[in-house]
Amino acid sequence: MRKYLFLLSAFSLTTYAQEKIQHSEIALAFHSIKSEKPSDWIIVYASDGLMGYLNSEGKEIVPPIYEKIHPFGEYKENWARVETLEGLSGFIDSTGKIVVEPKYEYINKFGEYKTDWALVSLYDHYGFINSRGEEVVAPIYAEIPLLKR
Repeated sequence: MRKYLFLLSAFSLTTYAQEKIQHSEIALAFHSIKSEKPSDWIIVYASDGLMGYLNSEGKEIVPPIYEKIHPFGEYKENWARVETLEGLSGFIDSTGKIVVEPKYEYINKFGEYKTDWALVSLYDHYGFINSRGEEVVAPIYAEIPLLKR
């Protein structure tokens, strides 16, 4: 099991796991906590420094498997860019679901090239994803210059 689950059992919180977990108990299990969007979610850091989210009842919404979780809405409304230990990026939505698998080395903001498209790169080649999380142009191009508008 994950390190943070071991910490919960070490503090005899087995009974509480089925009930509402209070912030003080979460603090025992995680290295650091702070509030983040969605407003009822708590961003948590496991002992290895990886990030995830719990809801206000203590239920895990996003497991702490990401090196970095960017703020929701920074790239697209209700989406947050996530980065893995391997340096790969993708997106989760405001329900915690992965909407773009973290497989890209780089993701640009939506709308820079075309409305509802974001430039992505993989192995120094470029393509695009759309605002539904679909890869609409595979990352096979060595260069995609930004056109002046």
